[in-house]
Amino acid sequence: MTSHSVSNDEIPKWLRNFVTSAISGILDTKWHAPIGCHCHQYNTEWEVTLFLTSTEVVGGAMDGAEIPVPFQVEINRVMSCFDHVPSVHWQSDKISEDDSLKQHISFQGTVKNNKVWLRILKCAPEGTTPGRLLCAFTGKTTDVW
Repeated sequence: MTSHSVSNDEIPKWLRNFVTSAISGILDTKWHAPIGCHCHQYNTEWEVTLFLTSTEVVGGAMDGAEIPVPFQVEINRVMSCFDHVPSVHWQSDKISEDDSLKQHISFQGTVKNNKVWLRILKCAPEGTTPGRLLCAFTGKTTDVW
């Protein structure tokens, strides 16, 4: 078995294009924080994990609070990013103590003759820093990613 995470420079162009297309299936308000992406190659399959980062409140009574962003996934749009109709699964909660993905929807299929397992997480993985700051006093947001 071969497994390795890849740096941004090592992601093949076809996979970058796929990720960009898949992101278009995430529907939310204009106020969402940046979208995070982790890519990992395991044997002959690419594992891609997408998630919206949280927004951290700066100042005021809620200083330091991290606010998750509600969003929707347009399933058909994401499925159309694959060359072959993928299998689709929903995981409603974490299934073991070491399950860091928790709630997510996953798609498995092929893109440009490559196996791809795409997961869109409900929340950013634990330990992920907020992607946006919200000033409690001005209401102004700043992307930090």
